[in-house]
Parts: sequence; C-alpha cells; structure tokens
Amino acid sequence: MRKKKPMDRSQMMRAVHSEDTKPEVVVRRALFRAGLRYRLHRRDLPGTPDIYVLRYNAVIFVNGCFWHQHGCKFTSRPKTRSEFWNNKFDNNVARDVKTLQQLSNEGFRVAVVWECSLKNSPDRATERLVQFILGNEEFLEI
Repeated sequence: MRKKKPMDRSQMMRAVHSEDTKPEVVVRRALFRAGLRYRLHRRDLPGTPDIYVLRYNAVIFVNGCFWHQHGCKFTSRPKTRSEFWNNKFDNNVARDVKTLQQLSNEGFRVAVVWECSLKNSPDRATERLVQFILGNEEFLEI
C-alpha cells in the first residue's frame, strides 16, 4: 500500500477557483429562490463583480476571508515567503477599496458578502442580502 504524498503549496493554490465557489453558489441559489435574476462576472464593470442584479442596479462580491483578509478567524497569513504573501494580500485589500469606490461613483449599489457569514448563518446572511437588493441602501457588508 503506497502512502499518498501531501500536496505542495502550488498544487493547493492551483485547486483554488475564483468563480463558482461554494459561497458564491449559496448566494446565487438564494437569490434565484427569491425570484431575483442576475448576471455573473460582468467583466465590463470595475472589479468584475461576482453577481450583477441589473433590475436593481446592485453588484455583489462574495469574498473569501483568506484572500481578501477579512480579519475573522478564517483569515491567516502563510508563514513561508511572508514578504510575497504580505504584498499580495495588501494589494488585494487596496484593490478592493478602489473597486468599491469606483462602483459607488458610477452609481451602483454594492454588497460584500464574506465567506464566514455564509458559514456561520447562511440563511440569515442571504435573507439580509435579498433585503438589501430590494431596498434602497447604497452599501452592505455581511
């Protein structure tokens, strides 16, 4: 019986997807159940939002806590190559701030849904998101 080799970091990172992630699919299913129709990954909008609800002029980002450095218990920084990872995460956070500002300036209503909120209480998070879309708030962070 052969022992499996543990995955190295590059294999793990290769397995990470930016589209159709589990948290994103949870949000999309909830929106569809609520009767909301949307477009995915609009590349012509700043930051390529995960979900765009045309009728309500709302864009939604479903952010991973690790990649976007939310600050919750799911946020960490690798111990190896710390300079590389610190630069990467700092650039991600700066880009997120710039993107949210651009979208707001262009008149879009913006929601950011963090991965941890969907792990802790997915029903409450998605219900709050639907309220945001149907309402008139300019910004929401769950």
